[in-house]
Amino acid sequence: MVGIVGIGVNAAALVFFTEVLGIHYVLSAILASQVSTLNNFILTELWVFRGRETRRNLLVRYLTFNALNIATLAIRVPVMVLSTEWLGIHYLISNFIAIALTFGVRYFIADNWIWAGRDARDQLAVEGWFNYEIGSLTRLRSRVALPELAAFNVSTAVEPDIVIDRHRGLGGFPRARIDIRSEGGRIRYREQFGVLGVAFDVDLESPIRVDANWLLAWSHHVLYTNVVEPLLRFHLTSRDAVLLHCASADTESGALLLSAQTDTGKTSTLLRLLMQQPWAFMSDDMAIVLPDGRVHSYPKPMTLSLHTMSAVNDAALPFADRVMLAIRSRVHSKQGRSIGHALGRLPLPIVTINAIVQLVVPPPKYHVTSLVDCDITDEAPLDSVILMERGVPVAEDGVALEATLDELLANTEDAYTFPPFGWFAPYLVFGGMGIDALRARERELLREAISHARRMRVRVAGHEWAEVIPDLLRSRDAAATAPASSPARLETAVG
Repeated sequence: MVGIVGIGVNAAALVFFTEVLGIHYVLSAILASQVSTLNNFILTELWVFRGRETRRNLLVRYLTFNALNIATLAIRVPVMVLSTEWLGIHYLISNFIAIALTFGVRYFIADNWIWAGRDARDQLAVEGWFNYEIGSLTRLRSRVALPELAAFNVSTAVEPDIVIDRHRGLGGFPRARIDIRSEGGRIRYREQFGVLGVAFDVDLESPIRVDANWLLAWSHHVLYTNVVEPLLRFHLTSRDAVLLHCASADTESGALLLSAQTDTGKTSTLLRLLMQQPWAFMSDDMAIVLPDGRVHSYPKPMTLSLHTMSAVNDAALPFADRVMLAIRSRVHSKQGRSIGHALGRLPLPIVTINAIVQLVVPPPKYHVTSLVDCDITDEAPLDSVILMERGVPVAEDGVALEATLDELLANTEDAYTFPPFGWFAPYLVFGGMGIDALRARERELLREAISHARRMRVRVAGHEWAEVIPDLLRSRDAAATAPASSPARLETAVG
């Protein structure tokens, strides 16, 4: 909205300087940019980022914002001149085209640098390091704030099992293809653009060390999701814990795990359940499952889509966020990711492309308590596992153990299909176990954890899981407590 107003102010100033004062349109465009910059800064301060905690004072923010807009003139002025002089386009339209070309860069820098960025501001750093303690299972130290692990951020330095550091010079010279290799327990990953693209090293010695170059460190979502989390998954496996791709809630009977393929509807289902039931939130994407049947919460921020937002009250988000969600959710939708997967099969610098996309259009992430009113549980004993599917409606109780394991692990693998994990996975060794042994160990741990849990499959035609699951659990509990002489039947609303 501020951008739209700013374009109007810029155009009005451009016409005034050119038509009224008789200044050449190029110089007028430079002067008009100063008028619109001041206008945009005031509106941004008073409206867009009102109340946001920032690391810089007002004057520094204005000077930085102004310098950013002056820098974009290096692109805008040539585009304006070429469009006007060579293509014969009116200078007002040329000016609009030039402004539109630099919108994404200006928005990103304003959101993530000048006004401090929403992702890192609530995390505490100790002497330049962010420290994370995931229960008593593992600890991480990172030079880069990792918003997905913000719930585990601690204010004291930890003795790390995993270290994430920046190494600005990684990448070397450009190359014809992606280069990935293992040298003495150190995995090296380099993309085609050399130092200008994504590059990282992973040292598997204790502590595990990830050195990320400037682009990967800047795109912290890609750093965590595509590099750190896969390492964390198998590091936890070597410590007899399973990082499972699932949603989880603490019900009256214990932890409920909801497993499905990516983009099926776990998040929206969980939000609806939390609004309808007196349950506590544990996770919408990952949970840690221990072989003794305990489930540890893993409260990452939720990635929203327009469909997910239909599960909560529109008032849960500010108007500006709802407007931007329409754009961001398209980029980070199932269709958007399918395009990314297709590109990943081509000889392209796919992680570099992904990092840039995530920088320009960050994924729309929100903490669960900003969307629904609910409690958060850190740990609960496992009670039920529900396999969520779409198709011909069915509610099946007593799913076979091995079939349940197959689907749980397949759904977990589905979360790690985007590069580069599949390329560096063959080189992973934790606790003396290679990737095949780690996956076998993961299955053993999970088998032990869910062997005594209720295992159910719920298949619906649309997205009706939240209407079916509570009835299914109540029917199950009624059947379990009914007298032997009059057994209860399993009846649900499915179909």
